[in-house]
Amino acid sequence: MRQLLGSLFLLLILPVMLWGSVKATVDKNALYRGDSVTYTISVTGSDIEFPTITEIGGYAIESTSSAQNISIVNGNFEKRVSKSYTFVPYSSVEIPAYKVLVNGGVEMTSPIAVKIVEPSQDKTAPIVLDINLSKTKVHVGEVVRFNLIFKKKPNVPVYKLDIEEPKFEDFWVKKVDGVREGVDGEYTTQTYTYLLFAQKSGKLQIPAVTAKVGQVSQQNRRGMDPFFNSAFGQQVRYTKVFSNPLSIEVEPLPNGLELYGDFDIKVEADKTSVMANKPLNLTISVDGIGNIDDVQKFELDIPGVVTYANEPVIKSGVKDDTYFGHFEQKIVVIADGSYTIPPFSIRYFDKTSQEERVKTTAPIAITVTGGVAKATKIQAKPLEEKVTSNASSEVQVSVAKRNWFELLLAMGIGLVLGALSVWLMLRRSSDKGEKEITTLPMAKRIKKAKGDKALFELLLPYKNEDKVIDTALKQLEANLYKGTSNSIDRNSLIEYFNGDGEEVELI
Repeated sequence: MRQLLGSLFLLLILPVMLWGSVKATVDKNALYRGDSVTYTISVTGSDIEFPTITEIGGYAIESTSSAQNISIVNGNFEKRVSKSYTFVPYSSVEIPAYKVLVNGGVEMTSPIAVKIVEPSQDKTAPIVLDINLSKTKVHVGEVVRFNLIFKKKPNVPVYKLDIEEPKFEDFWVKKVDGVREGVDGEYTTQTYTYLLFAQKSGKLQIPAVTAKVGQVSQQNRRGMDPFFNSAFGQQVRYTKVFSNPLSIEVEPLPNGLELYGDFDIKVEADKTSVMANKPLNLTISVDGIGNIDDVQKFELDIPGVVTYANEPVIKSGVKDDTYFGHFEQKIVVIADGSYTIPPFSIRYFDKTSQEERVKTTAPIAITVTGGVAKATKIQAKPLEEKVTSNASSEVQVSVAKRNWFELLLAMGIGLVLGALSVWLMLRRSSDKGEKEITTLPMAKRIKKAKGDKALFELLLPYKNEDKVIDTALKQLEANLYKGTSNSIDRNSLIEYFNGDGEEVELI
């Protein structure tokens, strides 16, 4: 009977021994936006496999940790393992149920809700954080001055101040250098300034900003080191201070415009006459007041012409409430015949007239010499003159004078052509060295090219012809304009251009 009871008891506890126990917890169920929360799964058993968790509620896991505890209770061996996942939610989430493998079986955790609560501001506290805007109704892309003001009463010592950098959804944020100190009533103030540019229209929310304030406890302030302004060996207590939230009305720009302010555009070519297949450098400049960082890269498309557009460079600054800057982009152009650089335009919403404005540059005619002739044939009707047998003597004298004039004209043209021939012969001898290079096979020209600039100009007409050429062009561009030191594989280029059967010794 006793043996039977023992067997029944073993059957009753066997499922518990096999399946173990799983429990999921969080270190806090309610938290402020931007605070971290740690989710922990604890399992009792001998053979345990935790789930793979890389994100919770769309928020990435920032860190993980594990712990293990082994104990013997009443002669029974018990192993307890826990794994923790830390993440930072910015909205309320529900942590789902996860599968955990325990002793060959599957157990599920329970879902847990984590709520984000909105902070409240106490304007009468000894430490206050305020935010304000220079205006609450703007257009998309219009600059708004955003002030973050830390206020404290003079008798409140602060050991360390850590203010959260503003990162607002739907806004591009630009920090203004420097901190302004002042006094506001019974508070001393530190003002941090930022410029906001709304990226979409509507009623946009600016949430409360958080600051962590470190203070040394009252009984330990005597331990402050006056030289290093630190609390060596003392306990620092941190508290959080929250600002007020704000909202702003943002109106859309008409006709798909993206720029707001006042801008000017200018295009300059370093020359208006160039030899065939030699580079011409084009510079596009935009200067103005407003969201100049949103000026898009310009592209140049001329049929039969090779172009290479560099990445634009933008320099900006702030004066009072004005954000201004300079946009500059260079485009390399190579052609075999004459062409015209078309006008470039910039469209923006003018901040003064509150209307759309378009500014356009003038076209630039470029003469290319030494290339393939592209003349247009014009059919001219032959001049026919009929002189009747009974024509007057005046008509005959007029014809004779005209013939004498044509003879002199022909002699003059002959002299000019002779002089031109002599000049061309002299020019050919002076350009002999250059012609010898330009008539060489491409593979040999690559080998003879001196420096990155010469090689870049040599390869540019073959852009997009093959991957090996495009790779070399990107490396050369970085060397010329970004200060890098890429090593160019000339042997691969020589092998590519050796398709014409011309043998060139590799470098």
